[in-house]
Amino acid sequence: MLEIWGRKNSSNVIPVMWAVGELGLEHKRHNIGGSFGGDDTDAYARLNPNRLIPTISDDGFVLWESMAITRYLCRRYGLGTLCPGDDQQAALADQWMDWYKSSITPNLMPVFVNLVRTPKAQRNEELIKRCSAATIGYLKLLDRHLQGKSYILGEHFSMGDIPLGAMLYKYYNLDIERPALANLDAWYARLCERPAYQRHAMIPFGSSPEEWLELEKAGA
Repeated sequence: MLEIWGRKNSSNVIPVMWAVGELGLEHKRHNIGGSFGGDDTDAYARLNPNRLIPTISDDGFVLWESMAITRYLCRRYGLGTLCPGDDQQAALADQWMDWYKSSITPNLMPVFVNLVRTPKAQRNEELIKRCSAATIGYLKLLDRHLQGKSYILGEHFSMGDIPLGAMLYKYYNLDIERPALANLDAWYARLCERPAYQRHAMIPFGSSPEEWLELEKAGA
């Protein structure tokens, strides 16, 4: 059986769980990390020496790093669907997954951490402003790419949609100004119609450290 170690509301666990949901894989998830702890134990370090989440064991095959896990699951269990069978199309999906990690994550996550997981008096307003602007700049690029497309690769949903799409729930629910980006908005609306997205990515996160912690524990 597939086992996943990581709390449900982790930004790195969400793409993995969304992929698991899309693939309909039987699995068991262990709540560790954040308020649940458990990632500092020797037992967990034997699985993942970085002591970070997520980690999976697929019938004894252990793998960590969220993008590597997402790619692995999609290729192993969704080749020809979530993972395109065509090598060039698969490479384009990989390209957008890497773009998400290098462009969106470093900019949107500081906004999220400051607005949700930092007490109001300690928030870095300048960082929020700068990173919000950078995020919007990158999303405008994505909006142009999505012109005439239903999904990242065209008409079919793929693993290329998963990391970016997972983070978009935060973007659309943070207390920030967002310009109208018609193609991006339509793509997000399509994702919101997917049952696996609703279950694994649309996770409320509150607007303060107290609300975040309460929702984290409630989402066990």
